[in-house]
Amino acid sequence: MGLHDRLNTLRRQAGSEPPAPGRASTESSPIAPGSGNVLDEIRARLDRMGVAGTGRTRAKTPSRRKAVSPEALANRLGGERLAEHVIEIDRVIPDDHAHGRYALSMARASASPFWSPAPRVGFIDTETTGLAGGAGTVAFLVGLATLEGGRVRLRQWLMTAFAGEGALLAAVDAALDECDHLVSYNGKTFDLPLLRDRRRMQRRPDVPETAHTDFLHPVRSLFGHAWPDCRLRTVEERLLALDRQDDLPGSEAPWAWKAYLASGRSDELERVIQHNTDDILSLTLLGPVLARVLEDPLSHKGSIEGAARLVERLDGKDAARRILEVGEESLSPRGKLWLAREWRRTQRFDRAVPIWEALAEEGHQEALEALAKYHEHQRGDWDRALHYAEQLPRAPEAQVRLKRLRERVRADNR
Repeated sequence: MGLHDRLNTLRRQAGSEPPAPGRASTESSPIAPGSGNVLDEIRARLDRMGVAGTGRTRAKTPSRRKAVSPEALANRLGGERLAEHVIEIDRVIPDDHAHGRYALSMARASASPFWSPAPRVGFIDTETTGLAGGAGTVAFLVGLATLEGGRVRLRQWLMTAFAGEGALLAAVDAALDECDHLVSYNGKTFDLPLLRDRRRMQRRPDVPETAHTDFLHPVRSLFGHAWPDCRLRTVEERLLALDRQDDLPGSEAPWAWKAYLASGRSDELERVIQHNTDDILSLTLLGPVLARVLEDPLSHKGSIEGAARLVERLDGKDAARRILEVGEESLSPRGKLWLAREWRRTQRFDRAVPIWEALAEEGHQEALEALAKYHEHQRGDWDRALHYAEQLPRAPEAQVRLKRLRERVRADNR
């Protein structure tokens, strides 16, 4: 690409139209500017250079496609120009819209304990120019769904040039102001910090913090032990039975947007919009679906202990104990010790002691120590307490306990 074409590309990215073409020739350029996907152009250049590994000995130059203006793109997406370089797409998704095994009406079901019915919940996802973050990463597409009148309203804001970032952030922030609780997937680590940093780059004020449910963490607690990974795509396949057809991977989104800036080609960018839509619709269903998993983790092949840890944070110790109690037979030794501690906390030694005794036979030190304390302090049975204390390592505290118990046993035997 010659200097003339590079300057035109930079003008488009900044939101300015390049000057009308003059007599300058581009015949010396190996690939005609705006001829197609950026990745294809790079591959074609490598082919022409004779670089191995591109899969072809000689690439055919992609045919030129007509550039799509922002006005035409807005019409194709069913949106409108919110500002010079920002398109807004605002729609209500029908209740009977199928998303995997569920209709979208499922989004109205209870999502307790993740959130109560009262808060105004917003489901947010971004598409960015890079997946690693950093000062140069920009959110070129932001989607936000809300439940209004029990129906899913989805708004998406798309930048058509870097110059539109300020207007996009202003629109997103106004919509976020309507939400009391945000829901995302990895949003605590990526999406929200990125939007915060971009506000500061644009010298915009921070938005007030709200309650936030990031479903990546509940999914890891429940299924991290069993699934190959906890990507949203895996969650959709396993919990929603969603098989995305012709989905553009999120990793391709930066290429699609940059290709539009460089050449006006919108085909792949329109697929990014659909990818973002599917991500957000999945978020609207995950609350009710994961709430059902918490009611019966075993039937969903979820971790009982992971469910209990999650519920303890959201709903307290008693709710966590009930989950452990129901799944006691499937608990690991750590989980059984946790359940025994909960029974001890509520003074239900009749439930705690059998757990300790079973684990003590396997040599678990916490169970041995708990039984030594129980028989000493609750039963006053020095012989039994000494029996368990003698099986513990000879730490200083254990030595003190042994001395005390032996003295009491001798006193009783006099």
